[in-house]
Amino acid sequence: MKMRVMYLSANKQFKTYAEAIGQACNCLVNDIPPAYPADNEKLVLIGISSKGKLDDKVRRFASELIPSRSKNVALFIDGSPDSDAEKELKNILINAGTNYIDEPYFVKCGIFGSKISLENRQDIVDWARKIQDIAVNK
Repeated sequence: MKMRVMYLSANKQFKTYAEAIGQACNCLVNDIPPAYPADNEKLVLIGISSKGKLDDKVRRFASELIPSRSKNVALFIDGSPDSDAEKELKNILINAGTNYIDEPYFVKCGIFGSKISLENRQDIVDWARKIQDIAVNK
């Protein structure tokens, strides 16, 4: 499956979560904004921090995820459910016309270090594979 993981966070643990998905699913992992745009992706997983306002880089990137660039999008978020940033990003993706898979994954990143436990790594990889299954069947 043509898939990409995109994220925007200065937190090193969050980057480790994104890379864990990339390694397990054998796909590219890029910062937002990417060096080159998504094109004809079956699935894009977007990682953001929901602490504070949605970053303009994420807002612009998400508004360009039209169906020819990405058929399906899901979110993994550093923060708590139902934040303003999550709601805004969800609305931007839906308005862009891509299929938003409404099963976000929430992580709690610490402020020190970049390591995550094997259990946390397995949990996010399991979530990513579940999202892949949903995307394949859409």
